[in-house]
Amino acid sequence: MIAANRHQVIIDLLEKEGSVRTVDLAQQLDVTDETIRRDLEKLEKEDRLQRTHGGAVASQHLNKDRSFEERSIQNIEPKRRISKAASELIQAGDRIFIDASSTALQLTSHPSKFAGTTVITNSALVLAELAPYPEIEVIIAGGVLDRQSHSFIGPATIATLRRYRVDKAFFSGNGVDEIRGISEVNEAQAHIKDFVIPRCANAILLADPTKLGASSTYFFAQCEQINTFVTTRDATHPLLSTLEQSGTQIVYAD
Repeated sequence: MIAANRHQVIIDLLEKEGSVRTVDLAQQLDVTDETIRRDLEKLEKEDRLQRTHGGAVASQHLNKDRSFEERSIQNIEPKRRISKAASELIQAGDRIFIDASSTALQLTSHPSKFAGTTVITNSALVLAELAPYPEIEVIIAGGVLDRQSHSFIGPATIATLRRYRVDKAFFSGNGVDEIRGISEVNEAQAHIKDFVIPRCANAILLADPTKLGASSTYFFAQCEQINTFVTTRDATHPLLSTLEQSGTQIVYAD
């Protein structure tokens, strides 16, 4: 079994059981204890688990949706670079969906790029950032307010999104797994993206290299549904080649 598949088995077991033992994993996966220790070390560096004596326990990030404030300051420099590169994909006349992720929010740091566009979002923060610019038409997909993410969720949000054409959807996730796709820790946010992505002309994923090969709780899109992937130039994960082979445009942010 290749490393990527072993890692997914380990994460799946952690999500189900909460903890794993090195000796049990080695026996189940038919590899040496040393191989499992290297796997656990790599997964810990990716913040997907926490090693313990003789095994590992699930990272709290696997099971708990961090606050928006926590997420917004994590990997902030890559997010800024990614958003700048992604903003170059915007053209006047576009009808754009921006999700409630902290990475997509960084797009609003480039308001001039949105001149002459229509922005549809469920994020109250995106609304607040773009509201001062009359040259940008902003549509809020209202619903139930999720105070943790400062965004709107639920059937009313979906009903609003159903009414509009979307040319380009800018979104992020907590992990991009080659086999299972793109995932989120928040089920309601995953449902919104699951609705929008198949209905837009260009699904644009924004993700820094730490998301590659990772997975979270709720899967909302397959990798082949990604039309454009914006990441940083230091990304080297094998998944990038898989995406390119499936026709995904890769944009590398400097």
